[in-house]
Amino acid sequence: MANQAKAASFEENFKKLELLSQELQDNKITIDELVPRIKEAVAAIKICKGVLNDTEAKLIEINKEFEELEVELPSDE
Repeated sequence: MANQAKAASFEENFKKLELLSQELQDNKITIDELVPRIKEAVAAIKICKGVLNDTEAKLIEINKEFEELEVELPSDE
């Protein structure tokens, strides 16, 4: 369940970043809103980066385990 929470957290925060990016491109953010919105973006980036780093570490570990198995495929001979 923790993985689902992290995935949801990643997805939610990534969507926040996409929305902010679009709002900035469309000039929908006033100067008064800019600093608080950028602070939100920094927090969202930290969460996303943490999830990505955790995922990368897990994938590296899984890859090592897979390599240790040294599975040999049957030849076509």
